[in-house]
Amino acid sequence: MRKRSDWSVLGQDEVTLLASGQSSYSYSAGESLYSMGEAGDGVYCVCSGTVAIRRLDAEGNSVLLQLAYPGDSLGYEAVLTGEPHRCNAEALGPANVCHIRSQTVRALLDKNPNLGLQFLRRTAASLDDAQDKLVHHATLSNRAKLAHLLLILMDRYGRLTADGASTLHLPVSRRDLASMIGARHETVSRIIGRFETDGIAYFSGRSVRIPQVNALVEEIRPQLVG
Repeated sequence: MRKRSDWSVLGQDEVTLLASGQSSYSYSAGESLYSMGEAGDGVYCVCSGTVAIRRLDAEGNSVLLQLAYPGDSLGYEAVLTGEPHRCNAEALGPANVCHIRSQTVRALLDKNPNLGLQFLRRTAASLDDAQDKLVHHATLSNRAKLAHLLLILMDRYGRLTADGASTLHLPVSRRDLASMIGARHETVSRIIGRFETDGIAYFSGRSVRIPQVNALVEEIRPQLVG
């Protein structure tokens, strides 16, 4: 897993230091890795499972910002800035996570500046992703935004069936889907109903069946071109 993560730039001596300063933990669905306002005591690296990054809005509602997958590093911003965590991180299901203590992270950064560059690249990628989301929120309808989100989730969780359709087990609730596209829960429910009426996607709980993935792509293409 290290070879597929930010820590791949470490040399053998640094790997030994990393091993001495890390601990492994197992989490169940809903368990918290860290909470907003807590001091950053280390960096978390997802080894298996999926972790949800959430933040509370002005009304106290939990907003799902992103999903973290195996190989992703979390919480490094608090370690680098010395500020408390600005988000909550919780396991969506069974997850194994490595925790690297702050002192070890700082020692590794002193020994290997390339590790800092890795974190900088990840921060830049997050900024690019945030800018893309702003563009989508400004230019796409809620229906197109939901189609785009389903395509992203399909890329990681989708499976082909014998008849050529695609199936997807959603890792999050419909309320989370709504927060990810900046819409109300009721709005997403109506869009799902229209998708089913139009034969684009069929929902049963968290299971989604998509007869033709291209139909989802066509939901987005006209608005992006326009």
